[in-house]
Amino acid sequence: MYDDSEASSLIGCSFKGKRTEAIKETGARLEWWSTDPELSMAEHDMFGLIPGEDKLFTNAILLRLADTFVSGDKHTKLCVVKMFLSELKHRKTKSSNRKNKGFFVKHNIPNHLELLRRIKLCFNSGDKEVRAMSLVLFGCWSDFSKDNAEIRYLVFSCIVSCRVLEVKASLFAAGCFCEFSDDFACVFLEMLVKVVSSSDMPFSGRLAGVRAFAKLGRSSALSSRAYKEGTNLILGSVDDYIVTTMLISVSIIASRSALLISRQVDLLLTFLSEDKSLSLRATSLRCLNIVLSRSRFRFSPPTKLMIAMFNTFNEELQPVMQHDAIHILYEILMSKVLSINNSEINECFTKILTIVETVMQSPSISNRLFAIHFLANISVKFTRKIDMAHDGNDKTLATQAISFIVDRITLLTNSVLNRNQPNLETEQEIQSLFRTIKLLLHKCPNLGEFALTKLHLFVKCLLHNDNGTIGSKLAVCVSKVVNLCLKNTVKYGTSSSEIRNVARLMIEDVCGCGYFNHYVHVIYHLLLLKETEECNTDHVYATENEIFALEKAKKLMEVKDYWSAYKAGKTACVHGAWFTAAFIFGELLTVLRSDSCHQWLTSLTLFAYSEMKIVYCSSPKERSTLLNWLVGNRSSSLPIIGVLGEISKTTDNEIENLDVIRKILQVSKEMLSANDVTPSGRHYFQIQFLALRANVIEIAVHVFNEISKGQISHLQHGVSLVQPLTQLSTRLIKLAHGYDLVATSFMNMDPTSTTIISAHALSCSVLAFITRFSLFFQFENVDLQSDLHAMLINDLVGRLWCIDRETSKELLLLLKTCVGQPKSCFGQLSKTQRLENTYEVTSIIKICRIAVKRVVDIQNAEKRMHENDDEIQSQIVNDGLELQLDVLKKWLNVSFMTPTYFLSLRPCVSCQLFAMNRDSQNGAKISVLPGHQLHLDLCLQLNDVLPESRARITKLYCILQCKISYRQPSQSQDAKSQTKIKIHDWADDTVLELNDKLIKYVNKCEKDDDGQITESVVCFRPNEKGQGFSTCMLNVSMFPLGSYEIKWRAGCLDIDGRYWSLNSSSSGPVFTVQKPC
Repeated sequence: MYDDSEASSLIGCSFKGKRTEAIKETGARLEWWSTDPELSMAEHDMFGLIPGEDKLFTNAILLRLADTFVSGDKHTKLCVVKMFLSELKHRKTKSSNRKNKGFFVKHNIPNHLELLRRIKLCFNSGDKEVRAMSLVLFGCWSDFSKDNAEIRYLVFSCIVSCRVLEVKASLFAAGCFCEFSDDFACVFLEMLVKVVSSSDMPFSGRLAGVRAFAKLGRSSALSSRAYKEGTNLILGSVDDYIVTTMLISVSIIASRSALLISRQVDLLLTFLSEDKSLSLRATSLRCLNIVLSRSRFRFSPPTKLMIAMFNTFNEELQPVMQHDAIHILYEILMSKVLSINNSEINECFTKILTIVETVMQSPSISNRLFAIHFLANISVKFTRKIDMAHDGNDKTLATQAISFIVDRITLLTNSVLNRNQPNLETEQEIQSLFRTIKLLLHKCPNLGEFALTKLHLFVKCLLHNDNGTIGSKLAVCVSKVVNLCLKNTVKYGTSSSEIRNVARLMIEDVCGCGYFNHYVHVIYHLLLLKETEECNTDHVYATENEIFALEKAKKLMEVKDYWSAYKAGKTACVHGAWFTAAFIFGELLTVLRSDSCHQWLTSLTLFAYSEMKIVYCSSPKERSTLLNWLVGNRSSSLPIIGVLGEISKTTDNEIENLDVIRKILQVSKEMLSANDVTPSGRHYFQIQFLALRANVIEIAVHVFNEISKGQISHLQHGVSLVQPLTQLSTRLIKLAHGYDLVATSFMNMDPTSTTIISAHALSCSVLAFITRFSLFFQFENVDLQSDLHAMLINDLVGRLWCIDRETSKELLLLLKTCVGQPKSCFGQLSKTQRLENTYEVTSIIKICRIAVKRVVDIQNAEKRMHENDDEIQSQIVNDGLELQLDVLKKWLNVSFMTPTYFLSLRPCVSCQLFAMNRDSQNGAKISVLPGHQLHLDLCLQLNDVLPESRARITKLYCILQCKISYRQPSQSQDAKSQTKIKIHDWADDTVLELNDKLIKYVNKCEKDDDGQITESVVCFRPNEKGQGFSTCMLNVSMFPLGSYEIKWRAGCLDIDGRYWSLNSSSSGPVFTVQKPC
């Protein structure tokens, strides 16, 4: 915001060029200002503004612009008019709040009469061009100029002027007035009819009047009148240009009224007949597209419209007409798919295929791509409708769509190969077709085998014809489809053996071809790695393929294709090929020169090595070949790991190996956090992920240690294990919640990464459950946390309920038999945390089922045990400890995939909290008198948020909490005011507590009330800059003298009602309780 003197100096500049630039700059600022909501009291306080000051500034700047318009030459006047037209367009189309009228609201401009008076004087004394520009200004200011009787009369009188320029300008102004006043619109409608019908009015004036019809129809009655008059003018006119323009205007009117849509469709159909001119038919198609796409009402298109659209494609159409026709047909079929008889579907789909084949000959790539999109979506709709009647056995329509798309890809590929040179547009079209295939397979996952078979034929064709032009790029696209099909076999439980067989054949063909580059060979060799692990068979095949991948990765380094090598390393991480990933990243480190990239690659190498070590320790026999390959090829990753000294060594002791893995993960995390400690930093997600992973491994080490003690101790020492295992179980459940927090704290995270994070959370929940319940039944009287077991079961049930209902019911029954009916049912997970059937999830669920079954067996054995039966009691304890050990070992055998988001280095969304005393001039220093409440003005600022993400956020929330225990040392107050940033531990009690309370508040759950703390939850409405302002009050009247930190956590809701936690990029504000001076 700038002050009046600055605006005056800008607009009052004497030089013509500078004045023009100043007006444009002022207009840009006004556009931003007009879409912002009115200032809140918090904003007034924080920026030191006086209430009403913004209105005074509005008056000053508008009067200043009006003076510039009055006194300037025509060029200057035109610049002012263009500025206000741009502001009007911006206000209507760009505003996040459509009800917001900006500062052109009557009550915001007390001097609006003076503003109108100055422009009216200019109107009265000017020529036709100045009068026209003045009328346009009245239209831009319609919110307050519409109520002025003189201006209304002036606008009406100019409509019948003999000067066409004035007529057009007055029609624009009147159209703007109609948006606010139905009375004005009724009179305007009568005058419009006369203008359009008048033979004395020049053609351009009549045409402007026809276009003005579209501004009418804000009420139902007026819509009907305007539509009736418009259609009468259409039927009575012989000029095609008038008719086509009026068709568009009445179509816009009809799209706003549910009563007029069907009438307009019938009218437009009459203009589609062959006896009409080409322009009328093209306009009719355009208008049908307007009516069907813009309408806010449910409308079932008549069958005759669908028949007419099919018939339209019987002749050759221009690209524009083709665009409208296929969009109309798409809207019709998508709305009528349920009403089409099954017997008619095949005939209808055959017609669609013919139409799509025709559109494929269009020179417009947008038409071609939409036709493919149309074919894919309608084939899915038709297939599902047929499936409901035929028990899901008929897949002919969707398979026809896939066949058509693959054939189209083959045709386009051959065209590129025949030209023997790349073609960017063709390559983009091919990539779009591959995306459409993936979309089809997402919606029809059971078509994976058919799709792969077709693509295998395409690959064979590529092998015979490719000359190195485009083959490698297309092979990468095919690999993504193969990967999706393999994932779908796990996710939806479809038949996987056939898909794997086709994938194996494709891998052999691709990797045996010398035309494809080494990067393609690497990613194909890794495709079946995870699926082989899932089936727990054919480890030799998986090992051989990873060896081949290592050989090709080595060749990538030899030819110095470092970027492809890096991409191959990322692919290896995602597929869990840790030997390949460690090798590639280690080799890249030897050629890297950038310090920041060196830290990142070193961290990746350490992370890959830690996961490689877990995989090797879980099955050393199968993985020894891979380790020997690394040693034999003198992998650069091994010396780097060796720098770590003793922690890099592998021993036969499982506990020592796990502790080594924990230390390596810790080093990897510290490598990234050394110079990147802000939540908006590139590595913030990676640091949090590595910290959580290291913490889980650390707890596993402790559990192994405790179990070892229990196995060598006598029965009477069993009771001594309850307390440490209970503490470890509590830490594990906190880590599960920490993973949940990660899953909801990164708005741009992809769904696959979110699922992997949620799988980690599930594993922690399972480990927490078994760690607590392994000795629970034998030593339940020694329990120090009586409510812990209820929380553990409820948490685990909440995660499993939607994916494994049977195990969830067993857990609830277990809870009921342990402590009776639970106080409250488990909480449902948010949309971002819900699990899907992936390799990790299914593996953990299998472990969970075994664990629950054996816990129930232990419970039954305990019930049958007689008092003082030491032998059975000892056996129960041993069974519990063996169960704990077995679950841990099975968990270590689960090879977690790396979240794709882990390999993304973009800054993540974060927020910053600014706070200051209400009505205070102390700046950043916050203070309060003893016995008083603390009243704060708050600003929550989003950082590093993309415009599209910001537009999706509807509300911001922030919880502030302060305890007497948060008191700060006096010497650190000044330092604290600088808001130094530190990485928070996301398993920290305070972070989890605040996040949990904020979620409960947003979900309107019961609020926990603790009289020992003071806290407040504040809601913000974000503006276009991602800022929200509000106030809050904290009851600190009982706090003694001293300085205290206010801890906080923020979150937001998006337009889908999904809750997201926001990372904090500033520490909490510090306030001081001090005596008055």
